[in-house]
Amino acid sequence: MLELYHSGHTTCSKQVRQCLTEKGIAYVSRYIELWSYENLGPDYLRLNPNGVVPTLVHDGVPLINSFCIMEYVEDVFPDRPLRPADPVDRAKQRLWSWIADDVHPSVANATYSTNMRGRHRNMDRATVDKVASMMPVPERRDRFLRTAGEGFSDRELDLAWARISFVLDRLEGALGAGPWIVGAFYSLADVAMLAIVDRIKELKPEMIAPTRLPRVAAWHAASLARPAAAKVYAHDTDEVPRRPDRIAIRATG
Repeated sequence: MLELYHSGHTTCSKQVRQCLTEKGIAYVSRYIELWSYENLGPDYLRLNPNGVVPTLVHDGVPLINSFCIMEYVEDVFPDRPLRPADPVDRAKQRLWSWIADDVHPSVANATYSTNMRGRHRNMDRATVDKVASMMPVPERRDRFLRTAGEGFSDRELDLAWARISFVLDRLEGALGAGPWIVGAFYSLADVAMLAIVDRIKELKPEMIAPTRLPRVAAWHAASLARPAAAKVYAHDTDEVPRRPDRIAIRATG
């Protein structure tokens, strides 16, 4: 049995949800409510000691990190492959899957600064200290404390956006052979990067405007038009319940 612990529309949750949906793999969807810090509770930390989402549990064995989870899914469920057969193309796919993971901290800093700073700054000090004490990963704890306090400096945010811009420019070049990142083969690289680029568009849509990055803009639109992506990225999905204890069975085909 596959159980996916996720939070719906976080970047890493979307990556794994789309991977499973593209491959038509059924799983039990277990929603983790981040706003109530369910990811920092003892039950979840026993599955994922980093206290982050997603976590895939396969026959009782928990697997963490979206990059590693998607590679594992490909190893165990090879039907409807999302890795190219050609070794050079597979290396390119893995590079871009890794790039998505590597640029994620910069995207996270931008997201926290833009979307979450107001919420965190409205917390009373006792709540801030309590939540921070529950966070096992030092960088995530620091990001939370920074946004609950003075925030990131202009230089830090400029560096984050410069890193993001660098990756987007590289993606524009990689799409030259198109329509996907590894030419004609839709792969885990596209799944991983879509979640990153879609979040960037939410934060700064001008960064992937067709006038600036026409290939990235066209790729983003084509990616979201895929049935699996349309299902995963939809906001009216049964995988994002109103109550955090709701369990939905996903049987995609």
